[in-house]
Amino acid sequence: MKKAIYILLIFLGYTAYSQSLSLFNIDATNFPNIKANFYGFDADGNQLSNLPIGYFALNENVQPRKIIDVSCPNPKPPLIISSVLVMDVSGSMSGSGLDIAKAAAKVWVDMLPNGKSECAITSFSDDNYLNQDFTVNKLQLLNGINSLNCMNGTNYNAAMLNEMAGGLIIAKNGKYKRVLLLLSDGEPNFEPKTDQIISTAIKYNVTIYCVAVRMKAPQCMKDFSEQTGGLYFENIRTREEAEECYRKILMNAQGNEPCTIEWESGISCVLGMTNVELKLIPYNLTAYSSYQPPNSSIAQLDFTPPSLKLLNALPGIPKDTFTTITARNANFNITDIKSSNSAFSITPTSFTLNSGESKNLKISFLPADSGYVFTEFDVESDICPTKYFVGGGFPGKKTKFFTLKLIQPNGGEIFTVGSDTVITWEGVSPDDQVDLEYSINNGLDWLPIKNNVNGLSYNWRIPNTPSNKCLARVWLNRNLNLECHNTEVQICGQTWMGCNLDVDTYRDGTPIPEVTDPGEWVNLTTGAWCYYNNDPANGPIYGKLYNWYAVNDPRGLAPEGWHISSEVEWGHLDRCLGSSLIVGEKLKSTGTIEDGDGLWYSPNDGATNESGFSARPGGWRYAYGAFGYLGSCGYWWTSTAYDSLNAQLRGLSYINTICGKSYTRKAYGFSVRCVKD
Repeated sequence: MKKAIYILLIFLGYTAYSQSLSLFNIDATNFPNIKANFYGFDADGNQLSNLPIGYFALNENVQPRKIIDVSCPNPKPPLIISSVLVMDVSGSMSGSGLDIAKAAAKVWVDMLPNGKSECAITSFSDDNYLNQDFTVNKLQLLNGINSLNCMNGTNYNAAMLNEMAGGLIIAKNGKYKRVLLLLSDGEPNFEPKTDQIISTAIKYNVTIYCVAVRMKAPQCMKDFSEQTGGLYFENIRTREEAEECYRKILMNAQGNEPCTIEWESGISCVLGMTNVELKLIPYNLTAYSSYQPPNSSIAQLDFTPPSLKLLNALPGIPKDTFTTITARNANFNITDIKSSNSAFSITPTSFTLNSGESKNLKISFLPADSGYVFTEFDVESDICPTKYFVGGGFPGKKTKFFTLKLIQPNGGEIFTVGSDTVITWEGVSPDDQVDLEYSINNGLDWLPIKNNVNGLSYNWRIPNTPSNKCLARVWLNRNLNLECHNTEVQICGQTWMGCNLDVDTYRDGTPIPEVTDPGEWVNLTTGAWCYYNNDPANGPIYGKLYNWYAVNDPRGLAPEGWHISSEVEWGHLDRCLGSSLIVGEKLKSTGTIEDGDGLWYSPNDGATNESGFSARPGGWRYAYGAFGYLGSCGYWWTSTAYDSLNAQLRGLSYINTICGKSYTRKAYGFSVRCVKD
C-alpha cells in the first residue's frame, strides 16, 4: 500500500518589526473561560493600552470565539535598564543556532528606547569574549552581534563569572537596573558554580533571564532565573520563537505589565492542542499561541477496542464481532453509521447516547477474497462526526484497492511559519505507522515531517521554509534496520571498530557493573556502564555508555587485539580526512530520523560516511546520572587523560561537520571506539 497523496499548501514567512503583538500565559483552569496575557506595541515601540473589545478577533482552531473582556494597565514609561546579552558561541551553535541567537539579539537592540537604556554584548565557549561594552549606540551593538562566531565547548562559569568578560563581571558596572540574558543550546561541559553565580548576581542586583535553544533548560539555568527574579524559556527552535521570547523578556525587564484578554471557549471535537489566533484589527497585527485544553472540553465517541482486525476471514463466510461505543462529555444523537467498504456492516446505525452511556454494536465482515482490506465507519451525529476503523482478511495478502489518504491539510490552506496545525489521514488502522513528508517545489524534492507516526493524526509546527509551491504526502511506513553490524573498517592505515563498543566484562573476564540508578552513578570513581536511558534495546544500535574509569581500568576494556582510541589517533583522522572542521561529514552515518533512513536528527549536516566509520548519535549520560542528546550528538571517550578529574573526548553533532575536541569529567558516560593493535 505504498501510495502517496499530494496536497498543495502555502507557507508564509514572518518578518519582525517594532510594531508587534504577542500572546502568552494562556490559563484554561476555569474552562470554558480562558485567560491570557498579551503585549501590543505600535510602530514607534509604544505599548498599546485602552484597547476596546471591538478592536480584537479571536479564533480557536479556526472557530470564532466570544471575547469577554480586555484590560490593560495604565501605561508607564519603561524602566531604563543596563542589559548584558550573554551569547553561547560554542561549536554546537554553528549554523541555525547562531542565526537564531543573532536574530533575537537584534530584536532586543531594536526595541531598546533610543539613547536611554544601555546594553553590552558578551559571548562564551570555553572562554569568554567582550564583543561590545555598555553603550546606547545601536549601530555599535549590532556590529557586536554580527561579529559573533562559533568555536570550542560550553563553559557556564566563563559565561557568567570569569574574568575578563563574564556576564556578571560586565553587568556590575551597569548604571541602571541590571539585567543579564543568557542564551545557550547546550548543557555545560561540567557543572557550573551555580551557587556562586546566583550569590554574585544578588550581590550586584542583577536579574538573570535564561533562554535554552533546542533543549530543555538545564537545572542551573532554572536556578539562575528563579533565584534572581528573572524568567527562563526552553525548547526555542526558530528565529520567530526566539524573537518573541526576547520581546517578552524585555517587556518584563522594563517593568511593562501585560494586558489581559478573556474569552469563552467551547466543546471541541479535536483532540490535542488548541491553536489560538488573536487579531488586533486596526493595527493589522496577529499573534499565535496554543494551549492544552482540559479533558472535559473534548466531546467524543470512544470505541472499545479503539480499532478492530477481523483476521484470517475465509472468502464468502461471514465473520462477526462486537465493539462498544461510549459518549464522553456530551449527549449524542447518532443518526447514521456508514461503511466505506460494502464488505463490512454495523448494527444498529441510529440511537441516542447520553454523556457516559455505552452501547454494544455488531460488526459483520463478508470477504470477497483473502486480501487484507479496510473500512472506515462514519458515525454521523448532531455534535462531532466520528470515524471507526476496521480491517479484515489475511495479513500480507495484497488488496486491489489502496485506501490510505491524507485528510488534513486538504489543499489551498495558507499557514504562517511557526504556527501549528494537525495533519490527519485515513484508510489504515490507528496502529499502523506512516511517514509524513512535504515539498516546497511541487514535488521535485521531499522533506521529512515525521516518521513512524500512528494514531491517524500528528501535530505539526510549520517550518521556516516559505513557499507557495508546497505539497504534503503520507506513506505507509518504510522499515529501517537499525542494528549495527559493521564489525571493522580500514581508515587512513588504521583498523577501527565499525560499531560502538558493547562489552560488559573487562579483557580478563571480570564483569563491569551495570549502573542504572542516577544516584549511584554520580558518586562512582570506578568503572561502570549503562545503556542509553537504561533501555537494553539501545545496545544493538548504539552500544553501551561507559564512564572513563572503565576506559582506564588496568584490566582492559578493549577486547583482545584492540585498544581504546587515543586523542593522537583521532587527530590522525583529522589530518588524513581533511580537518577537524569537516571530518565529521566523512565519519557520520547518513540519513535522518525525519526522513526514515537514519538515526540522526535533521539536517545531519554534510554526512557522507565516506570513511565507513558509521558514527551514530548515541547521546551521553551526565555525571549526575541523567541522559541527553540521543539522535543529536555522538561522543566518544579517548584513552587520553586531561587532568585528575577530566579526560579528553571527541564529539559529532547533527547540525555541523566538526569533529569537536574537548574534555570533561570522568564520571560522564560516553560511547567508545577501539583501534586494532
